[in-house]
Amino acid sequence: MAVENETLLQIDSVQLPKVKGYSIKRSKLWTDANRNLAGTLRSTFIGIFPKVKVKFAPLTEDEMQTIIGLLDRPSFTLEFWDAKTKQVQSELYYSGDYDVDLRLKRDGLYSGFEVSLIPWSKE
Repeated sequence: MAVENETLLQIDSVQLPKVKGYSIKRSKLWTDANRNLAGTLRSTFIGIFPKVKVKFAPLTEDEMQTIIGLLDRPSFTLEFWDAKTKQVQSELYYSGDYDVDLRLKRDGLYSGFEVSLIPWSKE
């Protein structure tokens, strides 16, 4: 898939509207982690889980409705540009909590917001 704009983010093949930008937090997950008295860490590395934090600009009612419909799914396929592989990644994700803030009802405008998209499995 060719990258067509700088903020390529798609959920189930739907381009997300009004994305100001996103960052990827490469979270390392460990299990059975502890240190002995000498301070040496002993643990098992599970993997890296790339969490995507998305920032949205102010939205119209229709744009907000589209985003809510996508984010409220229990899981979805997220497509995003990955700097590590220099290509578009397509993985199963779910969304964290987010706020819907109505700015002007008469104009149907919503404030921009941030949401974390969390992977179901390690990369």
